[in-house]
Amino acid sequence: MIIKRLTVNNFFRFYGKSDIEFSCDADKNVTVIRGENGTGKTTMLNAFYWCLYGDVTQPLYIEKIFNELAEKQLKDNETDEASVEIAFKNKNIEYTMKRKLNFMRRGDDVFKIGDEAFTIYYKDDIGNSKEVKDTRNFFDGIIPQNLRGFFFFDGERIDRLSQVDGREEIKKATLDILGLTKLEDLKMFFDKIERELNADQKRFLSTSEQKLSDEYEALCTERDKRLDELGTFKDNMQKAQENLDDISRFLETHNSEIVKGLQSQRELAENHRDALIKQIDEKNATKTRLITKDFKNTLISSCFDHVYDYLESKRQKGELPSDIKTQFIDDLVKSEVCICGRPLCEHTPEYEAVIAKKANAGKTELDDAYHRLTGYIKQQKESPDDFFSKYHTLKSDVFDLEQDKDVTNKRIKQIGKELANSDEADIAEKENLRTTIKGDIEEYRNKISWLNIEIETVNKKIENKNHELEKVSIKGAQAEALKKRRDTVSKLGQLNQEIQSYFIEMTRVNLDKRIKEVFDSMKEKPYRIASLTNDFVLKITNDDTNKDARILSTGEGQIASLAFIGSLVSYARDKMQDKLMSDFSGGDFPIVMDSPFGNLSAGHKGNVAREIGNLASQVIVIVSDEQWSSIVEQNIKPRVNALYKMIDGDFEDQSIAEHTEIRRI
Repeated sequence: MIIKRLTVNNFFRFYGKSDIEFSCDADKNVTVIRGENGTGKTTMLNAFYWCLYGDVTQPLYIEKIFNELAEKQLKDNETDEASVEIAFKNKNIEYTMKRKLNFMRRGDDVFKIGDEAFTIYYKDDIGNSKEVKDTRNFFDGIIPQNLRGFFFFDGERIDRLSQVDGREEIKKATLDILGLTKLEDLKMFFDKIERELNADQKRFLSTSEQKLSDEYEALCTERDKRLDELGTFKDNMQKAQENLDDISRFLETHNSEIVKGLQSQRELAENHRDALIKQIDEKNATKTRLITKDFKNTLISSCFDHVYDYLESKRQKGELPSDIKTQFIDDLVKSEVCICGRPLCEHTPEYEAVIAKKANAGKTELDDAYHRLTGYIKQQKESPDDFFSKYHTLKSDVFDLEQDKDVTNKRIKQIGKELANSDEADIAEKENLRTTIKGDIEEYRNKISWLNIEIETVNKKIENKNHELEKVSIKGAQAEALKKRRDTVSKLGQLNQEIQSYFIEMTRVNLDKRIKEVFDSMKEKPYRIASLTNDFVLKITNDDTNKDARILSTGEGQIASLAFIGSLVSYARDKMQDKLMSDFSGGDFPIVMDSPFGNLSAGHKGNVAREIGNLASQVIVIVSDEQWSSIVEQNIKPRVNALYKMIDGDFEDQSIAEHTEIRRI
């Protein structure tokens, strides 16, 4: 997909009609849209949201979409429109999407006329323009709305992906964009068919076997109920998170510098607290491993000398390890020939002498155990017993981190109180709503965790019942055919699961490799390493210790998240051409990002600016003049093919109503 043009007309701050032609060049694939703070950076990103998906994010509201200057210039009984039009090319087909609202003035009132209009046109093979009849969820078929945050996003907020809560979002994006959810759909199909066949098979079963079939069906019903609950809680949590993000944006962009400052302090504090929590979890995990592995050595260390002396006495006597093994004696007897060449026949002196040796011969297992035990004791005696030293160090580290976390949490709560007690009613209202939403998210998270455990338990019970049903013996050609079909569907379902697991792991491994490459090209600290773990956690470690970075800056989280998005986009593009994966492929997607340099250090800014064009086939950057530093301009310039400037309109018009114009420079 390539975005060719964006046209905004009387859309919030944007007065009149303005066109932006985006770069479609393969090498110079970056378009930059610059502007002072307050000239419409957030509005520009929302132009994409509204046209493609029909909504906007706070602090914008669709009720106030019509440009204020256009509204004031509207004469009595005249009409005008607020609209956004996007022209793009997808899979060699050119589309034009337009969404608009009409407005009319009567006296002092300006009001909306009719419903929102949304049209999509495309060019056929001979260049004729034709209308798409069914526009419902049209763009969802290209980039689903629940995944738009990976392709149209605020660069200052994507560091969430590098946090613990980002795991589910990362995994779902990976599956959806690459089409791997089709395998999940197959699983549901096989489950449905298997249950239908189970119901048909039931009439051929005995009473006790029918009870087994009923138990299987009851478990499947219970699982479906839990899955529905899980889906509902996940949807609720996603909506709650979106509402929380909207409130954060509202506070970040508020006119009050005090409010903006407090919100900025809180975000920094929350990022710091999240980093501390990760460190505490890692330290506690290390402490658990230490206790599990090393504490037993400390407990039995006083016995090492006694056991070693005992084994040594056995060695000196020649009893351990033995020179002759019982297996060797058995082999001689079986061959009926001694190593000296004499025959070994039963009841002969030679035979009895060899058998007598077996009484003192050693067993291989005993000798192996002797070698392992003596080796283990020597290793432990030579190693310092530093268990308590390590344990107390870890305990002290956790205590210090907990103290830091408590102080940080107190500061976060204090900021919340200050905002909740604001003299401005809208600030207090938003802050109180934020507190409620945070509580809801925590509740949803706990319920989701519990439901996942319950679903796993039920799935194991279903699997066991299914194995019992596979062993059921039924008679009659029809019954046997039915049972055979059910067994086949069951095996196909298991095969589908294996295929899904294989493709998911193959995808994760490839993404992990690409994330490392992209992160390496942007990182400022050479010893940092980014990875995508088996649990789909975006993780940053230090290469000298392979442990989590103690404190992960917001900038590093942002870089890691950008690395994931770029890796996902490039991998989806490659898979589109991969015939092996053609049924599971994604596509070639652009990236539109607002404020990609906001939270970055000077070094990170230069690295991101230099590499940003490599993240996707087409990159559109919306950036403030403040972020457009010399180091950014110098590094991004070789990839830029189109540069636009958002500026305040004419002074006289500004005195009537603030508005923004867009000019190519």
